[in-house]
Amino acid sequence: MKIAQITLRENDEDILKEIALKKQKMPLSRKLFIICMITYPILQFLVFWVYVNFNSILMAFQTLDYMSQSVKWVGFDNFVKVWNDLINIPDLLNCIKNSVILFLNNNFILLPISIFCAYIFFKKLPGNKIFRVIFFLPNIISIVVLTMSFSFMFENSIGPINSILRNLGLESLIPINGWLSDKSTAFPMVLVYCIWAGIGYNVVLLSGAINRIPTEIIEAGKLDGISAPRELFNIVIPLIFPTISTLFITGVTVIFTLFLQPQLLTGGGPYEHISGTIAMYIIEKVNANQLYEASCVGLIFSIIGIPLVLGIKKILDLITPDVNY
Repeated sequence: MKIAQITLRENDEDILKEIALKKQKMPLSRKLFIICMITYPILQFLVFWVYVNFNSILMAFQTLDYMSQSVKWVGFDNFVKVWNDLINIPDLLNCIKNSVILFLNNNFILLPISIFCAYIFFKKLPGNKIFRVIFFLPNIISIVVLTMSFSFMFENSIGPINSILRNLGLESLIPINGWLSDKSTAFPMVLVYCIWAGIGYNVVLLSGAINRIPTEIIEAGKLDGISAPRELFNIVIPLIFPTISTLFITGVTVIFTLFLQPQLLTGGGPYEHISGTIAMYIIEKVNANQLYEASCVGLIFSIIGIPLVLGIKKILDLITPDVNY
């Protein structure tokens, strides 16, 4: 036995020596390839994340001196300007209000509708596959094309929605300036679009989560005579809550990131950013070459947004722990 153990140890040492030799004999071209593949993502991270974000933070405390064409430190002057804009100019206040409403729309209207639709598809009602494709279709079409299609549906003169309303004798419901241009309907139409375009993506994720629920659990509920509403609220939702939690947190980030939909549909809307958002306000500051104020606004909402998102995630984790099945 001792001789066998000594032989095995010697063999192990030989194997380790061979591995070490192979490592030493790695071709130079392979080493260069590995170095390049590691260096590229590191450089990309350092330049496009660390440098860009760090520079944006610094810009919040700087401004451009047009007389000397040089950048100078101004302390918290940019923050004072943003505060004055918030008090005296309704644009930023409207953008904040709209962003919060979009969050409420996504998480308390769109998300419950998506859960209900995903459950209906799970029950395999007639035509569920066709409706699944119809729901998901907006997510595979360019947002530019999609917003154009949506705008056409509500076009004032030849849009099908207005044609239907006229045929039903409901012309009084049609806004004079158009659905996407009238002060009273521009932002509500953005909310409608977000539901229409966003439901498919949510349904696909939620359907995948529901389909992963073990059939034994569903069958046990059926044997106990559980009704469909109780199955949905007592079995399905608790078991897919991690997915719901993820979608909810994504909906929170909408407060600070969504801008393309209202921009393409209404251009921010008439009358003092009636359908503008926080992200759109920052982009318009950049377009107006007010880079330092834009950085200041971005920093303020980053300081607000990071603890908000982390806090909501913590609360959701406390409500229902992760489910493993």
